[in-house]
Amino acid sequence: MPDDLTLTVGGQSIAGWTSIRVTRGMERIPSDFDISLTERYPNVSDIVVMEGDPCVVAIDGDTVITGYVDRVSEIVDAHNHVLSVCGRGKCEDIVDCSAQFDSFQFKKVTAADVATALCKPFGITVKVIGSPGILFEQVNLNVGDTPYAKIDELCKAAQLLCYEDADGALVLAPISTVEAAGGFALGVNVERAGYLRDISQRFSEYRVYLVGVGLLQDLGVQALTEYTVNDTTMPRYRPKAFIAETGDAGATVAKQHALWECNRRIGRGNVVTVTTSSWRDAAGTLYAPNTLAALSLPQLKLIDGQKFTIGEVTYRRDMNGTACDLILMPPQGFQPEPILYMPLPQDVAAALAGTNRYY
Repeated sequence: MPDDLTLTVGGQSIAGWTSIRVTRGMERIPSDFDISLTERYPNVSDIVVMEGDPCVVAIDGDTVITGYVDRVSEIVDAHNHVLSVCGRGKCEDIVDCSAQFDSFQFKKVTAADVATALCKPFGITVKVIGSPGILFEQVNLNVGDTPYAKIDELCKAAQLLCYEDADGALVLAPISTVEAAGGFALGVNVERAGYLRDISQRFSEYRVYLVGVGLLQDLGVQALTEYTVNDTTMPRYRPKAFIAETGDAGATVAKQHALWECNRRIGRGNVVTVTTSSWRDAAGTLYAPNTLAALSLPQLKLIDGQKFTIGEVTYRRDMNGTACDLILMPPQGFQPEPILYMPLPQDVAAALAGTNRYY
C-alpha cells in the first residue's frame, strides 16, 4: 500500500494500520496520532504495545512524529481483535509537566537559551531557525509554570514561532517562506476545498493611546498621544482602541500590537480548508506545517496563485479511503503576538537588574 504508516515501538515495526489519524500543526503542540488495526494484520495477538513506550510514527520511511504511546486499547470478540494506539510527540512533557531549574532564574539569555535549559531534563532538542532574537536581562520562573508556557511567552517577545517537528524537537523559527511544490488546484490534487471569509471580529481602525503618567498634575494637562492603524478592506467604520502598556517601551510594543491585531484578524478572517487524496506535494514531500502553498481555487473567489501558509496537517486513512486535510491562512494570521515582557521603564529595569531585584 502506498504511503503505508509504520509504528516503531518496543523493537517492532508495525504496519498494516487500517484506521489512521496523524495531526501536526504550527499552533498544535504536541503533534498527536490515533491509529488502529484488526485481525486482518497477521498475528495481531502477538503485537505488544505498552502505554509509555517511546515510539516513532513514519509514513513510507519519512518520520512524522517522534514521541510516546499514551493510550492502548484492545477489544476482542469471537471474530475480531482490534488494537488501537494513541500517542503524542515528545514535546508533550514540556506542555504537561512543571518546569524545573536550579535557581528558577536566568540572566542575560535568549528565548533559545531558556528553551534549551527547560527542555534538557525531558530529552528534547531545541532547533533555532534564523536569529534567536532579543537578549533578556532576566527571566524568572514561577513554581508550577510549564516549560512551554514560559518558552511561548519569551518567543512572543522575540517574535518567534515555537512548534514541534517530526523528530520531537522544539523549533523556534519565523514564519517560513518554504513552499510546497505544486500548490493546490481543484480537479488536479484537491478533492474538496472551503473558504471561510469572516469580518465579524475585524475593525476599520486600531487605535493605541499612550496615557501620560505624570504625578500631581491637573487633569487634562498631560498630552494624550494616539497611534492609528487602518484596515482599508473593511467596508464600514468600526474603531477599536487600546491603552498602551506602561514603561517607556510600552508605546513601541503597543504600536506593534495594533498592527498585529489588524493583520492577525485579517488572517484569521480568511481560512481555507483543503482535502487532497495525497499526503505529499508534487515533489513527493509530505505536507508539513509552516509551509507556503499557492492556491488555484478561483471557484472560491481566491486570487489565482495567492500563497497561504499551511497551519495544520492531518494525514488520515479510514473506511472512506486515504486523504490529507489541511488548514491554511494568510501568513500574517500566524504572526506571534508582540508583548512587553518587562513592563518597566528601561532605566528602572536596568537598575533593578543590577541589584538583583528585576521583577
